[in-house]
Amino acid sequence: MKMRLAIRIAAVALSITPATAADRFPPPTRFYPPSPLVRVYSWTGCYLGAQLGGAFADNKVNGQFVGCVVRENDSATAATVGGQVGCDLQFARNWVIGAQIDGAWTHLNGSERITGTQGLPQQGHFDLAGNLIVRANVIATATGRIGYATNFDTMAGLFYVKGGGAFVNYDTDDFRGQTSLTTCAAFDPATGCKAFNNAASSAFDFNAPSSNRFGWTVGVGTEWAVSDNLSVFGEWDYLSFGTKNVTFTDANLGSTQFSLKQQINVLKLGINYRFGSVLPQQYP
Repeated sequence: MKMRLAIRIAAVALSITPATAADRFPPPTRFYPPSPLVRVYSWTGCYLGAQLGGAFADNKVNGQFVGCVVRENDSATAATVGGQVGCDLQFARNWVIGAQIDGAWTHLNGSERITGTQGLPQQGHFDLAGNLIVRANVIATATGRIGYATNFDTMAGLFYVKGGGAFVNYDTDDFRGQTSLTTCAAFDPATGCKAFNNAASSAFDFNAPSSNRFGWTVGVGTEWAVSDNLSVFGEWDYLSFGTKNVTFTDANLGSTQFSLKQQINVLKLGINYRFGSVLPQQYP
C-alpha cells in the first residue's frame, strides 16, 4: 500500500511540474514599438503678405477716326508689386478652401501705332498717323480658392485653383499724332486732278479720362510652408475685362470712340505671414 501511494504522489507531481514552470517562465514574445506621431501642418487661419510679379496685357482696339477704320492689336509688359490678405479652412484632413483679396500697382502701358487713309472728292485724301496709349495702373482680384494639402516629411505644400472677380484702373489714355489733308488744286473731269495743293498738317491729342473696369479671373498656384508661420507661393492668373467703348476727346477735333478689349496674364511670387498656431494636430 505504501508503495502504491508513493507512486501516485510521484505521478501527480510530474504532471503538475511542467505547467507550473511554463507559467513562471513564459516564452519570449516579439516587441512592436508604437508608431511615431507625425505633426501635420494646418492651413486653417488667416494671413497677410506681399507679392512681386509681372503682367502681360493683350489689347484689341476697333473704331473709326474721321472716317478711317481702326483695327489694331497691341501688347504690354510691366512689373507688379502689391499684397494680399485672406483666410483658409482645412477640412477632411487634406482639403483646403479659402477666400482672398489682392491688389498690385503696375505701369502696364500699351502703345500702338495707328495709321489710316480716307479718299476725298477730286482725288484728294486725308491721312492720319498716331499712337494710341492705354495705361493700366492698378490690378486687383477678389477670389475663392480650393486646394489639396500634402506633407513630405517636414515640408508642407498646398496646390490650388482659384476664381472670382477682377478689377483694373486706367490712367488717362491718349491718342496723339498728326493729320494730313491733301486737296486737288486743278481738276479736269476728263483726266482727273492735274495738280494738288500742298498737304495741310495739324496735330491732334485725344484724351480719355481715368476709368475703372470690372471683369473675371481664374488662376492656379502652389504654396509651401517654410516655418510655423511663414509660407511662400507662386501663382498664375488670367484676367478678362471684356469689351468697352472708350471716348477720346480733342479740344479742336471733337470726340471719337474706340472699343477696347483687354486681357491680362499675371505671374506672381509672394510670401505670407500666417496668424495663429499652424500645428494643432497630430496623426499616427
